[in-house]
Formats: sequence, structure tokens, C-alpha cells
Amino acid sequence: MDETYVINQVKEDACYVSQDFNADMAIARGNKQENTILRDYVLPDFTTIKRGYVRSLEESTGKATGSEQIVRLNNERVSVPELLFYPSDVGIQEMGITEAIVHSINKCPEETRPHLYRNILLTGGNCNFPGFKDRVYKDVRSMSPDEYDINVTIAKNPTTYAWRGGAAISRSAHFPEMLVTKREWEEDGFTICQERFNV
Repeated sequence: MDETYVINQVKEDACYVSQDFNADMAIARGNKQENTILRDYVLPDFTTIKRGYVRSLEESTGKATGSEQIVRLNNERVSVPELLFYPSDVGIQEMGITEAIVHSINKCPEETRPHLYRNILLTGGNCNFPGFKDRVYKDVRSMSPDEYDINVTIAKNPTTYAWRGGAAISRSAHFPEMLVTKREWEEDGFTICQERFNV
């Protein structure tokens, strides 16, 4: 069994982005009768169960039936996606997604910022987490000036959207002008990018 593949399925099927992380963690720490986050994930055995699945709240008893193997999920459902917003929680000293969005916009000329805040487009497979778009909107709204309108949208197929954009650019007649060859990079390094792209 490929554990990475299975764990990725568990993440995609069971995780969601919390709108109030501390409140959800309090629910996860509470007693089992009031815990609305707790779920059982039935692992695939690749004979009768080809893909694992999440049991509903009512069916999540913590007990496997027959030959099933289950994983009990509680705070993991919200704490795994939370790392996208606060990677420092696990010692990664990088900006979270919303902090990076605001930082990038603030690096642009001031006259363009209102337009950029109104045109935030989310791409990538993590956009498929339930609540992702709403959380990005909420966090960006709290970090940005009040006078700016904020609009966050998700691409139609966020998982492949960036790749499709790159594929479209590669078909352009001007594509060779957008490239830096390996030889150019080895000769000039980053200065060739500065000259060619006005960085």
C-alpha cells in the first residue's frame, strides 16, 4: 500500500479549513457527545474497498466492522489545513497564504493595490478544501485597509489551472522571448533576468 497516496486521500476527503480555529479546537477537545468534528475514516483494502471514505458523524463510533481498518480523526481535520495559514505553528518560518497575498500586493505600486485586492484568484489543489475561499477572504479582509474592496474567487478547476495557463503561454509566438536558457543563466545568473524582464 502506498501510504502517501492513502494519506493524501484522507486529507482530501476529511479535512476542511476552519473559520475559527480556536473554537474548533475547543470542540475537538470537548466530550465525544458534543464533538461535531470527530469522524472515522475507513481505509481502503484495495480488494473490496477501492477508495477510503469518511463515515458520517452518526456512523463514527470508533469501531471497525468486519475486516475494516479505520483511522479516528479529530483535530487533525482542521489542524492540517491550518498550516497553510500559519506554517510557523510547526516551526516553518515562512508566511502563510493570506500573509503572502497581502505582502505581495503591498509590494506593488500603491495605485494598483485596490485593483489587485478586488482580483484575488486562488489556484492549486488546496483550494478544494471546504472553507478555503471564505477563510482567505476573512484573513485578507482583516489585514488590508478598510477602504479597499476585497474579492476572492477560485478557478473553475483550481488543481490544473496554473498548468493550463503555462501551457497556453507556451503556445504563444512570443514564448521564446520569455525564456532564459540554461547557458544564459550559467553565464549571467540573475542579471539576465533583470535585463530581460525589468525585474
